[in-house]
Amino acid sequence: MRPTPPPTPQSGPPLMPTTSIPVVERARDAVRDWFVQGVSRGRGDALTVGRAALAASLAYLVSSLLWGHEYPFFSAIVAFVIIGFGIEKKMRKIVEMSCGVLLGLALGELARGLLGSGTWQILVVVFVAGMLARLIDSSKLFGFQVAIQSLLVMIMPITPAMSPGGRALDAVTGVSVAIVIHLLLSGDPRRLQSRAAAAFYRELEGTLVNLALSARSGDRSIAQAALRKVREVSQKYTDEWKLANDVADEISTFAPSGLRHADDVSRLQHLLVGSDRAMRNMRVIARRQVQFLDAVNGDAHSTLADALLAARDAILELSTAVSHEDVDFTMARRKLRLFGSYLSPEMLLRNDEGKRPGRAGHFEGVTLTVQLRSLAIDLLQATGLSAAEAKQFLPSLVVAADGDAIGPRPMTMEMRALEPQATTEALELLITDRSDPDRR
Repeated sequence: MRPTPPPTPQSGPPLMPTTSIPVVERARDAVRDWFVQGVSRGRGDALTVGRAALAASLAYLVSSLLWGHEYPFFSAIVAFVIIGFGIEKKMRKIVEMSCGVLLGLALGELARGLLGSGTWQILVVVFVAGMLARLIDSSKLFGFQVAIQSLLVMIMPITPAMSPGGRALDAVTGVSVAIVIHLLLSGDPRRLQSRAAAAFYRELEGTLVNLALSARSGDRSIAQAALRKVREVSQKYTDEWKLANDVADEISTFAPSGLRHADDVSRLQHLLVGSDRAMRNMRVIARRQVQFLDAVNGDAHSTLADALLAARDAILELSTAVSHEDVDFTMARRKLRLFGSYLSPEMLLRNDEGKRPGRAGHFEGVTLTVQLRSLAIDLLQATGLSAAEAKQFLPSLVVAADGDAIGPRPMTMEMRALEPQATTEALELLITDRSDPDRR
């Protein structure tokens, strides 16, 4: 077996209970994390905020030059709100924003003509506009625009620039400028997907490293902490990647600069399917490892740690692949083949002293092994392989009895045609500790 150095966490120090950390140190860590996350958010959204600022200024300028409006602030507001912060499906937002603005203007003008303008009129109009918006559509943005535009109509003084036609013209101008800026300056749609995928894989890497630390040391508390963390944040990373896929698909469909990347966008969308399954599997694996270490009384299992680090290496290759312009999963599949070579009970269940676990430890260990095999298949399918192709990367679990030697053996293509199906007795022997004198 190739020697593997002790794992080094990729996303911070090993997970440890916070009760032993002084309050001052925890506060300092919290401030540092807040600052780092804020810088990361700013760096990630800098281009989007820049586009929003450009759209607002151009919309203001266009309304001033084309329509002669002295203060067309409404045009700038609409353009900025449509581009907004972060990533989202802009075309849907544009439709919701436009319909909300026009409906709000119509309601406000109708109410002002019938009821006049005043305190109680504002109460009535905003309530009616909000309830009507909720009746028409579930979008909060649509409801906000209907209510706020009807409110603006009620409170703004009637001037040539603030006439119903002028406000509608400014709104259309802001929407139009935002569409042009969004489609022309969206950039490479794969960048959004790659950034979301990188964050997703960093979480997977960190979980695997901490599970490897737990297996090598036999400390179940590290695995418990890893389980708590992955339960808390895994869905967030999945949702962010799904949103990035939706936005990238929109850009590659409508934006001139994104049309040529449609095939890569589709490939990265498919990558999420298997990766999401892997993330869900990771939660189960962490729980199973806690139970396994509990059953073996905290024995160290370095081979299990090596297997988890092999999975970490494969995920690093996946993350590297999606960050390149030409997405190629060849190296990731090679790393996954190495990971798969560990995945049999004979390899994983012996502790560092070479001893087999007892009956309870053997059962929990086989369950953990099967779950790790599922993780390998999920990641292989994420690279574009079918389930049948992915299973060929794993050692066979077909077992046969030869004296006291009962366990899996490698399955070659030649053996596949001759290998008999595992009998019920053989499968029972696989999931039963063979060192148990009562196993027969």
